[in-house]
Amino acid sequence: MQLIKYTLTGVINTAVGYGVFWVLLTQFNTSAEYANAAGYGIALVFAFLLNKVFVFKKSTFHRGMIPRFILAFLTAFLINQIILTMLHRALDIRAEIAQILAMGTYTIIFYALNKRFVFNEKAILEKH
Repeated sequence: MQLIKYTLTGVINTAVGYGVFWVLLTQFNTSAEYANAAGYGIALVFAFLLNKVFVFKKSTFHRGMIPRFILAFLTAFLINQIILTMLHRALDIRAEIAQILAMGTYTIIFYALNKRFVFNEKAILEKH
């Protein structure tokens, strides 16, 4: 059930992030990398709240959650950005298509990090 909730949350975040990416790329002629960063940045707030409350059902808040969440996001995002750049710049795949492919790796990595590192009660308590 958790994986289904994460998938639903991911659909919402993807719609927000990719929507911002697409608008900036196509309507404002922003580079793919900057449009991608803006899209993920805006979706980040939604992602934290939805993952915390809906996916991982954490009603309590630990001060380590936000830094861990940001670290997990940055790790997944950096890998996404590398794949986007390689596909778009090195292989000349259209940015819109390259980003769809790159988002798959982001999704898998971010879920694993959230499950095991950010919202894992045992991992949080070991650090306190």
